[in-house]
Amino acid sequence: MKEKLSFVTFLFFVITQISFSQSYFIPQSLGVEVNSSYNEVSPVPTPDGKALYFTRLNHPANSGGAKNSADILFTALKKDGTWSSAQPVASLNKGKYNTALSFSADGNQILFYSDNVLYLSSKSGETWSTPEKLVFKATKDAQLSADGKHLLFSKKGNIFISSKADDGTWSKPVAINSLSTKKMEAPFLLADNKTLFFTSSDSKSKKGEIYKTERTGPDWNSWSAPVVLNDTINTTDDENGLRTNNIGSWAFFSTTKSNTGNADLYRVKLFEDNPFIEVSGKVINAVSKRPLYNKSITFLANDKPIDSVVFSKDSANYRVKLPIGKKYDLVAMVDHYKGQLFSIDATGTKEFTSIGTYLEEIPEPYVLLKGKFLIKNTDKIIPAYAKPSIVIDGENVDSATIDYNTGMYSIKLNHGSPYYVQVSAMHFESFPEMVDLTSLDGYEEITLDLQADAEKMAIITGQIIDKETGAPLVAPHPLSIRVEGIESLYSSIDSLLGTYDLRLPLQKTYTLSATSPGYYPVYQMVDVSNEKEEVKLTKELVVVPVKKGESVLLKNIFFAPGKTSLTVASNEELDRLVDFLNTNPAIKIEVGGYSKKSVKVSSLNAAKAVKTYLASRGISASRIMARGYGPVKTNVWDGLEGQNLKMEFTFMAID
Repeated sequence: MKEKLSFVTFLFFVITQISFSQSYFIPQSLGVEVNSSYNEVSPVPTPDGKALYFTRLNHPANSGGAKNSADILFTALKKDGTWSSAQPVASLNKGKYNTALSFSADGNQILFYSDNVLYLSSKSGETWSTPEKLVFKATKDAQLSADGKHLLFSKKGNIFISSKADDGTWSKPVAINSLSTKKMEAPFLLADNKTLFFTSSDSKSKKGEIYKTERTGPDWNSWSAPVVLNDTINTTDDENGLRTNNIGSWAFFSTTKSNTGNADLYRVKLFEDNPFIEVSGKVINAVSKRPLYNKSITFLANDKPIDSVVFSKDSANYRVKLPIGKKYDLVAMVDHYKGQLFSIDATGTKEFTSIGTYLEEIPEPYVLLKGKFLIKNTDKIIPAYAKPSIVIDGENVDSATIDYNTGMYSIKLNHGSPYYVQVSAMHFESFPEMVDLTSLDGYEEITLDLQADAEKMAIITGQIIDKETGAPLVAPHPLSIRVEGIESLYSSIDSLLGTYDLRLPLQKTYTLSATSPGYYPVYQMVDVSNEKEEVKLTKELVVVPVKKGESVLLKNIFFAPGKTSLTVASNEELDRLVDFLNTNPAIKIEVGGYSKKSVKVSSLNAAKAVKTYLASRGISASRIMARGYGPVKTNVWDGLEGQNLKMEFTFMAID
């Protein structure tokens, strides 16, 4: 997202920068480190325009003294835009009158004049070689073209040109007659060998003005009409000796417009060779003002990607270049941040402008915590049946996204606080992990796998037996395992073998049963209330077909000692029978009671007690017959240890 904001300080900064840089189109003095109270003339810039050789006339420190002397000096452009203190170039000051004239295209060869002789010197490192005479007679305002093939000079108010042959000899100088202006001098030909600057002066006023002309044909006598340069360069004073860098964007010339009346050197921009606004700085978090390190960022200008971006993820530094002459809305787009638009009006900008500014991003106020639900010390996910959920600071949260199939989760947590996060799952134990977000101020994705240890369990296995056949109940009968009357999610059944596998937490007592349509379950008690370590038990679960004459053992019926009154512990078993009879209103049953030989308690009264309970729960007494069968053998009491009365019911009528 992006947001447009107005920043007075930013806009003031932009305007200040543009106004300052545009002043380069107005000639600027090279300053006191170059210009003196004496005449500085004949500026010759290096091809890149970053250093300058020039001539100082009649200075007492000149090698030829203060009278009719000229020395070549050197100065360089510093990073702050000023020029270094000018120093004489001893190796080029051979005579009394010395002046630099021109450079080769690579800047490694200089043509200079010394006491009526032209010399060439080559650069080696920072020093110039011993000068060699150029076998050519010319004046002190000569120029060797950048490619070294043409020599121009002025004489008696005309400009002459000589060309170098393949054998190294120079042709006879020829006057450029088509340039019929006033007295011409100080010719300077650009590296394109087409653009010519020269100075023309009035014979009476001797005021020099600088002109420009273009070669219009293949020969050297076809030129456009000379045009005087604008009035920011030419003044009412004397301007002379204009030279430029290789591409002609920066010009240097001398003028007498200073208060002393002597000539000083000036620099002016003729055209913009780098017509861009460069915006640079850091991309930062608008809240904390800290750099956005290691982020993938897209830079847009007027909603379109910028091709010229230079960006470092490590430092969050950016730099973009935008063509001058337009308006721009600049923004950095970062996932999970709202970028702020910065407006730049460059419609009136004429030259390269550098702007420094932060690009601020408003962060989304949360992190995304994500990971897996894992069984501790394994790479296995917590099973879906355990219904894992997220607990934050002790409370279940419903804002998390959970995929039970993959065990993956994610949740958004706001900045500024520590959080204690854990997974909650049935039959698993976990401990909270601290996620400290107090120092975070931007969007991040944090991966944290939440682990839980499976509780120690009772593992119960066995067969599901059809009481009628005595064999396991198998497919196609659908089967389920119930714990406390509720279908268990933690069981597995092999329907081909009629076996089951069940896991239950320790330190409890459970009532188990197997169910299948058309069968009544025999409920089985499993007591693991005293177990603290994993235990394995085998329990057969019996189902009885709902058929006339089939009997179902009621294993969990309990009487007061020596009496036939039911205890509360019997309610659960009998209530299940009540539910069954209510669901099947056509079924009639007989409740049969049995006793041990050693116990003198009425089995009939016991059966009647069961009938009375069922009737009290709304079952019609006409559907229940009570019968006592008296003492039975001890071998029928298996599984009923500690009980003196045995109860069962028999299906008497089904329809």
